[in-house]
Amino acid sequence: MIANHPISGPTFLAAYLLTLVLSGGIAYTTIVFLKGDSRLAKLIHTQVNTGKPGVVSFGGVAVMVSFFFTLWTAPYLLSLHPDYNTLFLGITLGGALMFLLGIYDDLVVARPWTKLVAQIAIAIGLYYFGFRIDRIGDWWELGPLSPVVTVLWIVGISNSLNLIDGKDGLAGGLIFLSCLTLTLVYLERKIFGPSFLSVILSGSVFGFLLFNYPPAKIILGDTGSLPLGLIISLVTLLPLAQGFTDEIYYLIPVVTLLVPITDTIWAFVRRVSKGISPFSRDAEHFHHRLERLGQTPTKTIFILLGIAFYFDLWSLIPAFNINLIPKFTPIFFIFIVVHLVFLITWLRRKERDLKS
Repeated sequence: MIANHPISGPTFLAAYLLTLVLSGGIAYTTIVFLKGDSRLAKLIHTQVNTGKPGVVSFGGVAVMVSFFFTLWTAPYLLSLHPDYNTLFLGITLGGALMFLLGIYDDLVVARPWTKLVAQIAIAIGLYYFGFRIDRIGDWWELGPLSPVVTVLWIVGISNSLNLIDGKDGLAGGLIFLSCLTLTLVYLERKIFGPSFLSVILSGSVFGFLLFNYPPAKIILGDTGSLPLGLIISLVTLLPLAQGFTDEIYYLIPVVTLLVPITDTIWAFVRRVSKGISPFSRDAEHFHHRLERLGQTPTKTIFILLGIAFYFDLWSLIPAFNINLIPKFTPIFFIFIVVHLVFLITWLRRKERDLKS
């Protein structure tokens, strides 16, 4: 179990410290040395697009470099499981490609359809690396739908964290909470590889959050949010790639990522119902709505992180009592739907009251 493994604590600490140093270094270097370079001006958000001059949008570099460095230098890694070499190579290649896509988008601003096609291509490649959803528990064999569901999950999670990355500390905080929850689940089930990846990712993100806490000195940008979304989606698929098909490995990822998933689905449905492109920007995400209700940016972040933490706590109940899973799963999904309907209805009612 990783909790008793000599590499666990040092691994988290190494990823944390490396990100901490790199985040501070990138923020300082970018502002001091590059602010006069028009070719790299997009690396620094100005008063026009953030309201806070000197906020560096290249923070994803620190997190990704820390993650990959820790992943491939930690000892004992390649002897964990016969499939880990291929799977970790897939994570590295997929994450690197998404990282490059994020850099391109931060510097050039890629067209939405260009980004989507690139993301689908990366997800298809990862499917053939072994990251796939072949079945849902023991009762639904996906068959030919497996590639579609897998690509939808990978691309969907990548974009959900990219879309919700609209406030300082929000996307990073959601990723950190999800990693902690997944780590606890994998530790309880004694699955070393996925818990090891969760520890590295949580350490990398935690080091970044110290600079990303409002008011942020550095933000993820697409350089960080896209590959981090991809990697956490792959962390959730790693147990399935090893042949574990218990319902818990399908239930927990959905619940722990419920806030960004719901925000993204709501955004797409809202835009399509208005007859506009689902990839167009608007100011109707959860954090926008909470701010319109009078919440400060910091309170908005903590409200959404609190909701995510609340669902994370509930998701750990079946993880630590496997006998509850058969009865708990349908009840829990009903519980989630009721809470989400209540949340969305409450937001809409408050907005109507504010306008009247």
